[in-house]
Amino acid sequence: MYRVSMSYLGNTEDAADAVQDTLEKAWEKRNTLSHPEQFRPWTMRILANRCKDVLRKRRRKSFYPLEEHTATVEIPPPQPPVMEAIGKLKPEWRIVMILHYVDGWTMQKIAASLGIPLGTVKTRMRSARKRLKQTLLVEWEEKE
Repeated sequence: MYRVSMSYLGNTEDAADAVQDTLEKAWEKRNTLSHPEQFRPWTMRILANRCKDVLRKRRRKSFYPLEEHTATVEIPPPQPPVMEAIGKLKPEWRIVMILHYVDGWTMQKIAASLGIPLGTVKTRMRSARKRLKQTLLVEWEEKE
């Protein structure tokens, strides 16, 4: 769940908060789930919606920190070029790529978990692969 929320939000604190909020909501609403075997897709859908809410709130707020009050930022370790390129994708493309290639989910499982048609998952995968190819080829050519 943390990896999915990181793919949406790209911020460790927001990702952890989204996972915690999701688990709280799932616990509170657990009696409304009619098919217990659908627990994982149900919680992933709650998580996706929570991440989208956070992204919407970010867009509405403009935050300009004062230089004297800025906190030191912890610099994350360098990522492989492919993961860095995936991190630059649109959130809807990024999530399907991470669920499929990192977590090993099938496209059918991704569609069920995100509540979108299978064709949409396939389209997003194709678009993401095309963008990754373009991005990585440009980076590779620049290095030569």
